[in-house]
Amino acid sequence: MHFQSLVVSLLLATSVAAKGNEIESTKTVSESGQCKEMVKLNKLVELASNTTKLDAITKNNATKIAEIQAKASTASTTLKTLESNSTLMSACAVIDAQAAENDQCQETFALQRFVRFAANSTAVATATKNNATKIAKIQSEASKASTKLQTLTSNSTLQSACPAVMQKDECKMMNKLQKFVDVANNQTKLDMVAKGNTTKEAGIKAKAAKAQTKLTAMTSNATFMAACTAIEGEKTTAENGISSTNLKSAASMLKDAGAGAIGLSTILVVVVGMFAL
Repeated sequence: MHFQSLVVSLLLATSVAAKGNEIESTKTVSESGQCKEMVKLNKLVELASNTTKLDAITKNNATKIAEIQAKASTASTTLKTLESNSTLMSACAVIDAQAAENDQCQETFALQRFVRFAANSTAVATATKNNATKIAKIQSEASKASTKLQTLTSNSTLQSACPAVMQKDECKMMNKLQKFVDVANNQTKLDMVAKGNTTKEAGIKAKAAKAQTKLTAMTSNATFMAACTAIEGEKTTAENGISSTNLKSAASMLKDAGAGAIGLSTILVVVVGMFAL
């Protein structure tokens, strides 16, 4: 079983075990949630106004077209209400810019990994089982990825922000590894996953041992741990509001995020292509 699958299975088991202690609470929709809602509503309104896309999606089904247009009409009204809130709009400028910046950094990382993979003839041969057609396809996609990567890496503002994004990713990975190890060491939760399959249980414990080795290396790095602590502190601060400094830099971030933007769908196509071989 792949390590990622094990992590998902074990974390699901943790979630199930904890359900009995959960206390539901009602919260107002966060600014981040409202900004995400606005993005979705805008896309719906844009779709409804694009006859070509609408016909393609609905296959010219008049009933479905009418339903989408009706929903878009409601969405338009909701959008006007949200957009009339100047405080929310200022917050969304920051949130959307940061999201775009993060997406582009993630795309940079994914493309870099793919280009490195494509340059490793041994890895490519193994992944494709020496299938010449698949190897040629990978090389072709790698060429396209390199071009897109050059566009992203030429954006100095974006690239100056990416190390911090990478740091956050690594801190999140450390937390996931810790949860995986903790659950793997909890016999009750382990039994829920293995369901009496001793081979599966042994495999999980072996993966957990490797995870622990990586975790130990991370936690023994004082600089790395200090950075993770700082990130956690920033997260707490962000929950209490968006700073005026971020508001001032929003326009610049949005400008830089737009020029070389390449959709995250690129990552999905490239990565799925790698593992679908």
